[in-house]
Amino acid sequence: MRIVNLTVSFIFAVLLVVPPTAAQQASGDPDNKRNEFGVWGSISFDATTWIGYTPGARFGNIGLRYGRVLAANRNLAFSWTIDAVPVAILSVRRFTTDPTGSVHQTRDHTYGAGLSPIGLKLNFRRSHLIQPFASGSGGFLYFSKQVPVSGASQFNFTFDFGGGVEIVRDGRRGINIGYKYQHISNGYTSPINPGVDVQMVNVGYFIRR
Repeated sequence: MRIVNLTVSFIFAVLLVVPPTAAQQASGDPDNKRNEFGVWGSISFDATTWIGYTPGARFGNIGLRYGRVLAANRNLAFSWTIDAVPVAILSVRRFTTDPTGSVHQTRDHTYGAGLSPIGLKLNFRRSHLIQPFASGSGGFLYFSKQVPVSGASQFNFTFDFGGGVEIVRDGRRGINIGYKYQHISNGYTSPINPGVDVQMVNVGYFIRR
């Protein structure tokens, strides 16, 4: 439900900012590129407990992106994005007790993969070299075992939001760097649902056609 509310709010905000004729202007612009193909990677630098409560979690993932510009003019571009995530790694703290009763802390790494088919992105300064952007997406990840604790679930929902800048060369290819807040949760499909919140740095490379 949070993902749906976030998506609807973002769409309404864009409709207020992008003029109704934007799509027509974009289609008539020979320099406009409506399709985007990219690859990206993200790694966490902090674990928060704003929604989930798994302190000390670490998370990284690699994704492949397809984006389609839905409306645009010279200054703004509103896109739908789909991300395939072939590699995701979640690392959490585990506490074990040895025969003497001593407690030891270790890190447990779990691999996963998934898809984020609901993605929205708003680019500013569309015709410039440096283009700020804001984005958000929702989807799922399936892990090799229950995360973040035993008794939770292998299947987890995800959503993220953030922003950054894109550096675009000749209007066709470029790199991006940004920040995103990532939430991972099984949505109480399991009785145990600690959830994971991480703040991440994201970098990527893309081509527009």
